[in-house]
Amino acid sequence: MRTVLVVVHAVSGTVGLLLALPVLLAPKRRGRHTLLGRVYVGAATGLGLSAFGLFAFDPARLWGLALLGALTLGWLVGGLWFARRRPAVTGGRGWRAWHINMMGSTLIAFVTGFAVQTTDGNLVAWFAPTVIGSLLVARATAREAARQRRILVTDGR
Repeated sequence: MRTVLVVVHAVSGTVGLLLALPVLLAPKRRGRHTLLGRVYVGAATGLGLSAFGLFAFDPARLWGLALLGALTLGWLVGGLWFARRRPAVTGGRGWRAWHINMMGSTLIAFVTGFAVQTTDGNLVAWFAPTVIGSLLVARATAREAARQRRILVTDGR
């Protein structure tokens, strides 16, 4: 069973990392973005759930994996909720900004896991993706918020 979980975890992580850039670069509308996004969601779900399974085999050593899996699934559910519901959000940040923020956070988790695995748990690998990724996600979120404000001004709202 452990071998199956490792394979699911590795394949999910690889698929998620390979799809990240195409999903980010695809035009944000129905079509390529949503199709690739669904596959990415499947990969993130597989990654998060397999993290819990692996944690069960060695809790003392893999607590960080379980934490990353829980955060990834939480951000994933939140990002999907905003994309599906598209709620009216006050304060200048529309639903798309929240979607970008949460899905970007799942990507940070993918990169963090990859970095930790390839550096054999180096402390920098735990924090560098979060610092760099958070700056990039904040920039993308700010750009989306500014885009939303321009739309509101143009529409006369």
